[in-house]
Amino acid sequence: MNKWYKESGYLDDIVLSTRIRLARNIKNIPFPSKLKSEDAKKVIEKTQNAVENFNYKLNKIDLASLSGIERQSLLEEHQISSAMLSGSENQAFFLSEDNKVGIMVNEEDHLRIQCIYAGYETDKAFDLINKVDDYLSENLEYAFDENYGYLTSCLTNLGTGIRVSYMVHIPALCMSGLSDKIFSVIGKLGIAVRGIYGEGSKSQGHVFQISNQITLGVDESEIIKKLKDAIDNIILQERELRNKLFKENRIVIEDKIMRSYAVMKYAKIISSKELLDALSFVRLGISENIIEGIDSKLINTLLIETRPAHIMCIEKEELDAHMRDIKRAQIVNSILEGKEE
Repeated sequence: MNKWYKESGYLDDIVLSTRIRLARNIKNIPFPSKLKSEDAKKVIEKTQNAVENFNYKLNKIDLASLSGIERQSLLEEHQISSAMLSGSENQAFFLSEDNKVGIMVNEEDHLRIQCIYAGYETDKAFDLINKVDDYLSENLEYAFDENYGYLTSCLTNLGTGIRVSYMVHIPALCMSGLSDKIFSVIGKLGIAVRGIYGEGSKSQGHVFQISNQITLGVDESEIIKKLKDAIDNIILQERELRNKLFKENRIVIEDKIMRSYAVMKYAKIISSKELLDALSFVRLGISENIIEGIDSKLINTLLIETRPAHIMCIEKEELDAHMRDIKRAQIVNSILEGKEE
């Protein structure tokens, strides 16, 4: 199966991914928080029947049959939310063969339809998720109100039910101290800034998720335009600051980049935080042509596949933090060694 993070995308040295999610519920069935087991199974059955004949193939993944580590690895890939980690038989997950479209069933809403692309690919993601949503709406009767739009479990999703999220890498803005100022400004526009794994998570490796907060009273095009304006401004300022940092402190920045690269190539123990910090500077080095022979796809792969659950999936056993740090170093050493041969 393809993985979204192993592909290239537009401006992917700054915008690592574009993700669009739609919240939808089926008419005349209680929301998941009040859902009985028989109704939950009915939602899963209706969804499975709806996607069966869709020309964009979606395969059902039986979360209950997966181990906790395997479910955690799906979370690390941004395919499912933490609400799906229990592997409840009252929940289901459908994933496309190209790894770009997923449907979480009976999460906070009956359906959480998601589309994810590497890079700054708003139009592609929006076009694809609309096709999936249009097809499902022909086969499922959504809960909809003329005044409030799509009805959802959480009031913040009422209306369009859309959440557009960009994962951005902004080391220059962070190092200059301007990131907090920008985040404060866009926060007043109804735009949320979160850590690498969304709400409640912290930023690591100068990576943030930026998404809309308001879905009611504005249409999808307005939401997307406001977000794109914010992202365009962040990209512009990040580029300008990178130029300034290299002009004023090139030796210092290059030293950080090459030290980070050396850690990745030779360290025998690498913690998750240490690697995320190193990946940030190596990604910067690649974008500035200081490091050659590796690309953003490799950095994205390391960003995802050296997370704790992925390491334990590779090793096929539970590992404590110390052993994961050793295995992480081995994985990174081996991948970089292979790229230099």
